Amino acid sequence: MPTEQADAISEIHEPLTFPDPLELMGVEFRRVSIIGVGLIGGSIGLRMKAMGYPGVIVGHDHPEVLEEAIMRGAIDLGVGDLAEAALDSDLIILATPHSETLNLLPTLLKTAKQGALVTDTSGTKSELAALALDTKGARADYVGGHPLAGGSRQGISNADPDLFVSGYYLLTPNKKSVPQHVESLKWWVRTLGAYPLVLDPALHDQITAATTHVPLLIALAMTNWVSQESKTKPLLQKVAVGNFQTMTTLAALPLEVWEAVLKSNQKEVLSALKAFRESLDQCERDYRAGKLSEFWQQSHTFQRALAREKPGDWESQCELVVIAPDRAGTIAHITTLLADNDINIRDIMVLYVRERMGGRLRVVVATKAEAKRAVELLTAHGYGARLKD
Repeated sequence: MPTEQADAISEIHEPLTFPDPLELMGVEFRRVSIIGVGLIGGSIGLRMKAMGYPGVIVGHDHPEVLEEAIMRGAIDLGVGDLAEAALDSDLIILATPHSETLNLLPTLLKTAKQGALVTDTSGTKSELAALALDTKGARADYVGGHPLAGGSRQGISNADPDLFVSGYYLLTPNKKSVPQHVESLKWWVRTLGAYPLVLDPALHDQITAATTHVPLLIALAMTNWVSQESKTKPLLQKVAVGNFQTMTTLAALPLEVWEAVLKSNQKEVLSALKAFRESLDQCERDYRAGKLSEFWQQSHTFQRALAREKPGDWESQCELVVIAPDRAGTIAHITTLLADNDINIRDIMVLYVRERMGGRLRVVVATKAEAKRAVELLTAHGYGARLKD
């Protein structure tokens, strides 16, 4: 990464020893509006409430969504009118699909109270940053946001107060963003349990093209290819599990989740696709020549390094792999077993699963010592468990 791009990124990994983030939130964000109370917006509200946020959280969405959000405790008030929902709010969070965010951002910047802060949760940032700069008569400030969190199941019913915990939350101010607002958002992100990274909107879109958007297109292409092949080889559909299923999970997401984001970032995605094709061609050439070892070694080294690039104080040695049987309540039993023995789970993910055969879980715990205890404990209870290599 060029030096100027590296300099554009700043991150907070060290423990914050200054005022409690909650105290700053109480001072600066006395009233918060969440526009779009679905998976992301609902999770934000639930987390803020769980952290004891002392102010008022207003939600704007469809009536049935607002009703459930109030019932679950994600918001205090549900308002159907956008202008009323944003009235007098210090922080306005656009947690809507990208196309809707594009439509609503100029209106909110012009109608919010003077000096308010507007942020969003969209997966691309350059288009929104330019839109904010071009909005005439803006009363509020805009700082882009993108939590690296989500799920295949959308909606308020799937909102989770721990959705952002121990993950990165990208912040993308533009050249007119007020520095104090950026600092305020950093504290707010820490209250959500996430780690803020501040970077340029253009760099953000280049990175997400490579790490999110191109992988999605590859998943679509691979799934479509195997689907076509299965017409003459029907058994393919039955055995397309394991690695294939893990690599193509993104293809199961609904189109409306991604369509506008991909369109918004088309230039960077096409550039990244071109670079990927060149890498794939090189891989094929090395494979044909029987010289795949160097290509593999470069990939292997980078992949192992990814395990060490964790937010906060995560260590690669804190990860373990658990072999879990295909039995109802297995994951709940594993998490309860670890919790009852004071082992803190920071992350858990299903690597793959086979019907009636079980699968593998990736479990991340707080310390190396806890990881070793977890392996011993799980092994003693009949699970296959080992530290990740």
